[in-house]
Amino acid sequence: MYILGIHNCYDSGAVLFKDGECIFAINEERLSRIKLDGEFPNKAIQACLDFAGISLNEVDVVSYAWHYRFPYEEHLHDYVKRALEIAEGGEEAKRIMLERIKIEVERSVPRREQFEKWAKEKGVTQKVEFYDHHHAHAASAYYTSPFDEALVFTLDAAGSFRSGTVSIGKGNKLEEISCNYTWDSLGFFYGQITDMLGFKPHRHEGKITGLAAHGNPAKCLPIMREMIYAKDGKVCAKVGKYYKPFFWQQTDELKVVLREFTREDIAAAVQRHTEEVISQYVKYYVDKFGINKVACAGGIFANVRVNQCVREVPGVDDLYIFPHMGDGGLSAGACLLSAVKRDLGRWRVKQVYLGNEESDEKIKVEVNKYNDSIQLTEYSHSDLVNKVIELLKNNTVVGLFQGRMEYGPRALGNRTVLYHCNDKGANDLLNKRLKRTEFMPFAPVTTKEIAPRCFVGWKPNHITTNFMTECYNCTEEMKLNSPAVVHVDGTARPQIVGRDDNPFYYDIISSWYKETGGLCLINTSFNQHEEPIVCTVEDAIESLLGDNVDCVVVNGKYIIRKV
Repeated sequence: MYILGIHNCYDSGAVLFKDGECIFAINEERLSRIKLDGEFPNKAIQACLDFAGISLNEVDVVSYAWHYRFPYEEHLHDYVKRALEIAEGGEEAKRIMLERIKIEVERSVPRREQFEKWAKEKGVTQKVEFYDHHHAHAASAYYTSPFDEALVFTLDAAGSFRSGTVSIGKGNKLEEISCNYTWDSLGFFYGQITDMLGFKPHRHEGKITGLAAHGNPAKCLPIMREMIYAKDGKVCAKVGKYYKPFFWQQTDELKVVLREFTREDIAAAVQRHTEEVISQYVKYYVDKFGINKVACAGGIFANVRVNQCVREVPGVDDLYIFPHMGDGGLSAGACLLSAVKRDLGRWRVKQVYLGNEESDEKIKVEVNKYNDSIQLTEYSHSDLVNKVIELLKNNTVVGLFQGRMEYGPRALGNRTVLYHCNDKGANDLLNKRLKRTEFMPFAPVTTKEIAPRCFVGWKPNHITTNFMTECYNCTEEMKLNSPAVVHVDGTARPQIVGRDDNPFYYDIISSWYKETGGLCLINTSFNQHEEPIVCTVEDAIESLLGDNVDCVVVNGKYIIRKV
């Protein structure tokens, strides 16, 4: 049973399931080399089919995850009720509310028509199953989690006229119990502040999270509380004076009132308020239902500080964030809904090395194309590990390219840049080489054996650290030992690996500790700023020639260097 999942909007992509398990997953950006590409994922679809060695005709179900339609008859009463509440705020609030509806309709129709045209041309219309945006997010969170019962939260800017849902997962059943509409969107709240501070919303929110640690949230937190809040299990916005449910529109009043504050203080306030609202929101349902495991998806949960706060909510015993939590993961959620519908079971995620890989033969062919510029040297496993340690000791920026590419926004050892984290100077060097912003923190990677010495409260069952989806407070030992990966607020976003997860990667980290006493290494994504993570060995070589890295370690066998 082959199920092909597709979504064709922001960060479009495709995944392929076989008998209920994901066997291949990729987003269009990795193949088109356009960051967060939102075009129809023709390349990603073909990559899925090529991996399995099948044609589209052999696919049994096509699951479409960008339905973006009105939220069903059962939601109509609450939708109208909320619209009337907003309209009571005056003519301006009513105008904004209606503009939101108009824009959602205008933007959804072309995407749906594009997909339906493709399905008709390919002759697969009868195989298509349509799924709601937030149903797909919720499915990706719960059905891939290690939990047999969980509260499931989705939060983002907008999708299918909604900005979030709450569901209860039990066994193979997932029941939605509450939702928020797009007038009440934490994603738009965070995004419009991102835009005000001169960054790109729906792309640079992570920079605001990094910048927030440099500011004082108390200075303009009261203004944030006037924009959006949690009440009785709902996220509610005060539409009009300060808040609009859009990324690129801010009210004149908001611009004026925030003009006197630094961007650091504004970032700190929007971050702190988002943490507070979500913590209150989650606590309401934990208290109400007594369910102590939480699974999450949606773009808001790309915010690793928010995720740390969710784990710290009283009553939450464990947390799982779907590794591709944003819209880029919707196609996986749609596939899961089709799979569960057919009693094919759940795909409980252990790893996300689900993309393309390059054979040794392909690597040698590509290197030969650049024989005047680069050279390839082959090593045994142990010799290569020792050589990487030597390179890192000598301040070498190492690109690690091996095996199947990661699915999702995080590099997890297969398309990764490694560097030592002995001193803060590492940040300046890497930011310059990778053309990144100076206040963006770099993340650490360490082993499961070393991790308890590094991160306060970390436990081996914290699956979020397999995928770099949560922050932790760092120990004093960690702060002294690996200062380059400790953010100014004393936190870090770690990846923690066991040898079974990624043997070559693990051996490098473990050997680094044995050789130097370093608890961690820097792991950052193998890409220049504003470019997708490298996909093919050609991409990696271009990055090497562009001076992003000093060498590329390939498939646990080779090192490619400039001549």
